[in-house]
Amino acid sequence: MTREQISEFCVTSLANVLRVSKDRIETGTKFTRLGLDSAMLIYVMMELEEKLDLELSTDDFYDYPTVDALSDYLSEKRAARSAA
Repeated sequence: MTREQISEFCVTSLANVLRVSKDRIETGTKFTRLGLDSAMLIYVMMELEEKLDLELSTDDFYDYPTVDALSDYLSEKRAARSAA
């Protein structure tokens, strides 16, 4: 899965949980500014874990607080796991 595909999945998941259209999700905007609360974050995290077959932590969303930053991190994490 490419970084762009990961980003698209993040946007789709966020749009679903926030109940907005995907075009309302700005990939450079912090999750908190988008309206994501802790319960929603857990839901998005679980979807990403299942879709990407990765183990994530809520800290990842604070360390990488935008779709762009999180997508970069997740694509690197998948690449590192594939190389191992």
